[in-house]
Amino acid sequence: MREQLTRNPPVAPYVCHMSLNQERRSMSACPPLRWSIRLFVLLSIAAGTASAQSAPLPVKFSGPPTVAAITAGDLMTRLYIYADDSLMGREVGTEYNNKATAYLEGQVRRLGLQPAGDDGGYFQNIGIIARAFDTTTSTLTIEGAMYKAGTDFIANTSGSIHAVSPAAVVVWGSVFDTIGNPTADQYNGKWIVIRNAAPPQGFDQKVFVASAGYQRFLAMQQSQGIVGRITIATTPELNPNLVRNAVNATRSMMSVREIRPVTITVTPRVGEALLGAAPATAAPGTVGKNLAVDARFTDSPRGGRNVLAMLPGSDPKLKGQYVVIGAHNDHVGFNNRPVDHDSLKVWLAVARPQGADGGAPRQLTAEDWAQVNARIAELRIANPPRPDSIFNGADDDGSGSVSVLEIAEAFAKGKVKPKRSIIFLWQTGEESGMWGSSYFMDHPTVPRDSIVTDLNIDMVGRGAPSDVTGQSMEGGLLHGADRYVQLVGSRRLSTELGNLVEEVNRQSKSNFTLDYGMDANGHPQNIYCRSDHWSFGKWGVPVVFFTTGGHADYHQVTDEPQYIRYDHLALLDQLIFDIAVRVANLDHRPLVDGVKPNPVPAVSCQQ
Repeated sequence: MREQLTRNPPVAPYVCHMSLNQERRSMSACPPLRWSIRLFVLLSIAAGTASAQSAPLPVKFSGPPTVAAITAGDLMTRLYIYADDSLMGREVGTEYNNKATAYLEGQVRRLGLQPAGDDGGYFQNIGIIARAFDTTTSTLTIEGAMYKAGTDFIANTSGSIHAVSPAAVVVWGSVFDTIGNPTADQYNGKWIVIRNAAPPQGFDQKVFVASAGYQRFLAMQQSQGIVGRITIATTPELNPNLVRNAVNATRSMMSVREIRPVTITVTPRVGEALLGAAPATAAPGTVGKNLAVDARFTDSPRGGRNVLAMLPGSDPKLKGQYVVIGAHNDHVGFNNRPVDHDSLKVWLAVARPQGADGGAPRQLTAEDWAQVNARIAELRIANPPRPDSIFNGADDDGSGSVSVLEIAEAFAKGKVKPKRSIIFLWQTGEESGMWGSSYFMDHPTVPRDSIVTDLNIDMVGRGAPSDVTGQSMEGGLLHGADRYVQLVGSRRLSTELGNLVEEVNRQSKSNFTLDYGMDANGHPQNIYCRSDHWSFGKWGVPVVFFTTGGHADYHQVTDEPQYIRYDHLALLDQLIFDIAVRVANLDHRPLVDGVKPNPVPAVSCQQ
């Protein structure tokens, strides 16, 4: 699942032993570890394994061939391959993500499923490019005065590389300015100047996001009428990190054939030249001088591909309609700051039970540190620490990826052949901004209006009673259960679809506890907007997002296959299989009775 970066700063490189009076020590100071029975038991308890799966799981595992039925053994076999260290976290645009998608392609080819990608194949390339700003040839000119790229300004765009003819600038103000902003008639054909600013005193995010002023800001940001956006730096010189990031090639999904607004950052000196006055004093609506920019970049392709396979429908009249079952094939890669895996896992369970979600780590009390140190002491016996810097993403979204594969095998080898066609979609780049699912819906390989439902599977391998799966609207912590799944979006577009899911669940042997706590309107964690179903929902396709929620290993190096609840996962995958069959066999499309969003302003999604 995509991290909500604006709310959740990245985890610091915590090291192996933290004592009451010394929070950090070097790796060389860490006592050794032993993979003893007591250690395995401790980690199994921390992972919250199901009662039927009480034996500790190994760090490495090679399983037998898979079978037609949906089984915990199959899922374990697949996930230990898919979330192995050798795939280095599967970050989109890397050779490791390409290896992961090659594995998926080989599996669906072996199953005999029809290719549903581009050009009769199983892949859909989404066009990831590494783009570097060229400071030697780029220019910025204000009514004849030329300024230096990399010193006076930097630029970026996700569209075609092009020069921008001279156009006037108009001041919007800051994002928090909601009075006196220019109208579309005033800003179309002009550059928009946006000032950096801190939230005002007493700022309420919920009230602000719902305000008419913020909606006007979003409409301006997404307008095709503006020439570009200008941010004026708050310091005399450009931030060196901004310049470094601009000139070093960074991966992005580019619409290189589309003209999109250019975004530039300028120094206050350039801002004053543009506005004829100090930028801080320019009121919203102020019109400045004409600006011309010739932004040049160096592009290099970096791969990035969805995997698509299809089970054709059995009904000649309905086989042209599709139920999509999807998961994202990427994760967040690796870093160069290894930490001791086991010590970090113990610390996370106490200090950061939602992993990278839920804000900054909790400040631990003396009693907390005593608990952490006592657990670490259980591990400090004989063997050396296990340095870890790979974000394996076993749950996020290895669990979803292998679930789609397991469900696909059950359809391909089983006797159930639904009336509508089933598309199995492993979309890439979810962690970078839902690139793959967005690309698929913008460039569908089947008619977009023939897709009747999207079943999105993202982070479904946990949800134990000991896992903190999210927060309530009041700020309290939610926890998993013995048979637990969160449903998000299941009734937002189709009440009928939400009712169908509940009916199938009641009729199933597992009868899961369905948690809707994270689906509340205005929920601060905004889960509905943070996974690939949103790319379908924004086009009016009814969706169901299945997840067992968050946990302490979310976006951490500790998200590994040994902590997944495979028995629970198999039961949930069987439920999703049964739901897909029911939807695919309906004599009508699920009725859309909710409000269809506008598919264009995707960045404005707020549940």
